[in-house]
Amino acid sequence: MLKTRGRPRYDQEDAGAAETFRGIGEKIQLNRDNAAPLWVQLRNQIEEAINTGVLAANSRIPSEQALCDFFGVSRPVVRAAIGSLSNGGRVIKMPRKGMFVAAPREHVDFMTSNLSVFGDLTAKGHFVSTRTFEFYRCPPSEKESSVFGIPETGSVVRIGRVYMTDGAPITLTHISLPGHKVPGLETVDIENRSVFQTIRERYGLTVLRAERWFTAAMPTLEEAERMGVAPTTPLISIESIAYDADGAALEYYQALYNSSVARIHMSIEQSSSTNG
Repeated sequence: MLKTRGRPRYDQEDAGAAETFRGIGEKIQLNRDNAAPLWVQLRNQIEEAINTGVLAANSRIPSEQALCDFFGVSRPVVRAAIGSLSNGGRVIKMPRKGMFVAAPREHVDFMTSNLSVFGDLTAKGHFVSTRTFEFYRCPPSEKESSVFGIPETGSVVRIGRVYMTDGAPITLTHISLPGHKVPGLETVDIENRSVFQTIRERYGLTVLRAERWFTAAMPTLEEAERMGVAPTTPLISIESIAYDADGAALEYYQALYNSSVARIHMSIEQSSSTNG
């Protein structure tokens, strides 16, 4: 049986987390004779502490070195265990802040509905906030001109913002709107407001349907910084075109979505007339 007792060398920052881990350390037993590798044993038992509520959501996890000292194992063992928990969405690594137990993941239905991320999560009772980093009118790019069917002499309104649910960044989105349909929008205060709601109330514009495409993506250093994730964090890239009641493109956006904050939910129903 691997000995896991003794006072570890925690720094002041990890003192609170150390007390919590000291309690669960009485129950965690790592056995070198077990067929399962040490990192798997450590990972599974930490996850069990999360599942049973012993480690509460959003609680801080001590540093890798502190965990090494506490459980009497090497850094590769701890790194593999925490890395696996992080990849599974059970632990969040925040650059320059530390490691934390992830809150239970909600899901969003905006992928298959007419609601936005803002509207879907708000409807579920979450506090949704935004951080806008760009908001201006300019000539359209070739892609925007093609999507909206406007000439190069026309304009688009671009909005770059990070959406957060209960304080956790969930998407980084670049939104484009056809300028002739939203005159003066760039002068409106849209912070912490849904873009769809704003254009509906101000211009009477509503979205009837949307087409969306998904790919895997890695963030740039700037994108990772804005979303508060490591540059090695895998994200979901979304490209979307939303159409109004007349079938005209009303919104084009490209987004990076962090599925460790909220899963994507899709409901598929087979028609009774379908054979197969």
